[in-house]
Amino acid sequence: MMIEEQGSVVAVKPNEVIVEVLRTSACQSCKAKQGCGQAVLSEWGDETKQQAKNHFSIPTEQSLQVGDTVTLGMHPDVVSHVAMIVYIAPLMVGFVLMFLATKLNLNEAIQLIGFVGGILASYVFLQRMSFIKTPRLTPEIVRVYGKRQPNVIASSN
Repeated sequence: MMIEEQGSVVAVKPNEVIVEVLRTSACQSCKAKQGCGQAVLSEWGDETKQQAKNHFSIPTEQSLQVGDTVTLGMHPDVVSHVAMIVYIAPLMVGFVLMFLATKLNLNEAIQLIGFVGGILASYVFLQRMSFIKTPRLTPEIVRVYGKRQPNVIASSN
């Protein structure tokens, strides 16, 4: 079983398409959105940043057109793997740096700076690594529905 999300093709390039995924419907219906970091982060930034977060470059040999509605899918184990890298790795680096500062008998302020610095350095490193270029971590097109009707909005299943 795959985790699926509907989207709309917004650009067509040779051997790839740019798909806009509207993730807000799932967040809007969720009862935990007030305390959810994902909901807060999904609304963070200006409109250009918001749009960029919802655009995915998907390699494909299919003949698609701008406006086609597609369903993207990823295997749950891939999603879990990425989540572990993005959430657990920075914490581990932060704790290791804090532990090293403790073993070197540095004061608590330096230990805290080591912890926060490790987390920030990890996020910078992960951001520079391009996960989207790894085929295993790229969503795939599962279904194509053709042109989206003007009154239909692509939404989560």
